[in-house]
Amino acid sequence: MYDIVIKNGKIIDGTGSDGYFSDVAIEGGKIKKIGKDIEGGKLVIDAKGLVVTPGFIDSHSHSDKNMLTYPEQIEKVEQGITTSVAGMCGESIYPLPKKNAGGDALCDKYETMGELLSRADSIAQGSNTGLFVGHRNLRRSVMGMENREPTEEEMNEMKALLRDGLENGAIGVSFGLIYTPSSYAKTDELISLARVAAEYGALVSAHIRDEGDFVEEAVTEFITIIKASGARGIVSHHKAMHKKNHGKVNNTLKMIEAANAEGFDIYCDVYPYIASETTLEARFIPGEYRKESEKLVEFLKDEKICREIKNINLEKWGDDLSWVLINKCEGYPEYTGLTLDKIAEIHGKDVYETIFDILRESGGSAQAAYFTMSEDDVDTVISYPRAMICTDSSAARGMPLYHPRLRGSFPRALGRYVRERKTVALPEMIRKMTSLPAYVYGFETKGIIKEGMDADICIFNPETICDRADFSDCTLRAEGLSCVIVNGVVAAEDAVYTGSMSGKVLLRKVK
Repeated sequence: MYDIVIKNGKIIDGTGSDGYFSDVAIEGGKIKKIGKDIEGGKLVIDAKGLVVTPGFIDSHSHSDKNMLTYPEQIEKVEQGITTSVAGMCGESIYPLPKKNAGGDALCDKYETMGELLSRADSIAQGSNTGLFVGHRNLRRSVMGMENREPTEEEMNEMKALLRDGLENGAIGVSFGLIYTPSSYAKTDELISLARVAAEYGALVSAHIRDEGDFVEEAVTEFITIIKASGARGIVSHHKAMHKKNHGKVNNTLKMIEAANAEGFDIYCDVYPYIASETTLEARFIPGEYRKESEKLVEFLKDEKICREIKNINLEKWGDDLSWVLINKCEGYPEYTGLTLDKIAEIHGKDVYETIFDILRESGGSAQAAYFTMSEDDVDTVISYPRAMICTDSSAARGMPLYHPRLRGSFPRALGRYVRERKTVALPEMIRKMTSLPAYVYGFETKGIIKEGMDADICIFNPETICDRADFSDCTLRAEGLSCVIVNGVVAAEDAVYTGSMSGKVLLRKVK
């Protein structure tokens, strides 16, 4: 008798092909049989009127932050995500910065990538997770937050740490080039690390150095890294920010395609929103002024420095920051959910002095959403054949949610960009969510509904699936998602987590 039989559904198998009607039998965590009139299931799921697809793969996430402390990853599972690729934007949970040794609750649990993966594998997981090694962590572990080039010895130490990660199954190395200390790195440093990834057949992903005025130059730098190293690459959450830059993604995608035509292998991912989310520090404190959070507070007490930073921002952004929505503000919790122009009015100061006060009173750590993108650009990037869908988020465990993408990215892509905007057809969107990331990241048994593949499956109503989470309430569950199966076990019903812990840590095959 099969563990589960899914009957009467329309299978969209993840390859981009049109759907067909058939039953699916699951046994031992695998898709055992596909065919008509399959009987004998311990659990029978009637999928009449619904589509049956591979489980969604979050191609760019920060789920590794929760692997040891919140392995359920409920918000991911409840939107159909059965696998997350984590450790992106240069930020990973390996290696740990040396300054935290002995002081971080996790430090006594692991020192090497092998120890980390062994510990994570010993904890039941709600969803599957694969890991990148973050460049920010490599630099902080070896050099701290110093703004300089590494010595030869330090470069070799970073390479050794990266090799340890890759030899233990990490998928690749990620760069976060707007965040300190990665922003201090010259291109040659990044090429050296990318060459290590290439040695192992591993990937290089990058939150590129600029996504606004200099997005084309930033993509050029990333392509240079890929060409010099020979590694395969992914441009993270690709976009062009601010109105004067809208449309530049047409050029950057052509640049990527030109490199691919030369024989290189570059992809991108995208979240289906026109607002990004990151720290106030990353957006409004220029790289040469950035400090660790506790030092930033002291730094911003210097009036001369604040005037310098303000003038840089005025030249870059002007004084209209109505496009900035504060969503984490511990120093002034009453400002959460308000735009910066409104906050400045309440605060009685100009917008930049208000930002400095927020950072000082919030310990240097505050978050915001930035409504700077064009929906036409989102359409353009989603339509690109090598674009994958992502959340760019971790998970919450009862903590406040700062962006609805944690709850809604995949249902939104299906509801808004397939059904409403008709950006791409349903089979093509499913390919972007399943078989494409499975291929890119080397998950050989995932991403396609086929006999012998892992039983990671989503069942949903294509006429009603949609996101409900928005910037006023990021907690709302999706609609139209009937069932999520992770490794042959039902993990969510009607977008509600069942408590199942059938996920696994996914390792890259080491050559």
